[in-house]
Amino acid sequence: MNYDVTEYKEIFREVFAGLLADIDWEIEKRGISDQAHPLCVFQSKINMIWGELLSDKYSTMEDMLKLKGIFEFTQDYVRGLAPGTAG
Repeated sequence: MNYDVTEYKEIFREVFAGLLADIDWEIEKRGISDQAHPLCVFQSKINMIWGELLSDKYSTMEDMLKLKGIFEFTQDYVRGLAPGTAG
């Protein structure tokens, strides 16, 4: 694996962890306890990506570009959950 991919993986581990913390906060703030709630399902999917970041599943620059797209979508979505925090 090349150095750039390794560097991106480290960065994505950090930023996805931050998104997971934000999602956790929203779930707690809203008092959601049903694991079938869409926000909990979304959290589970993002957590799965976060857990797989260090695996061979993401090992190319193409994979990093896909992760960037997922991150950008997720970041926009999470920002949209909390009014007044977009931008």
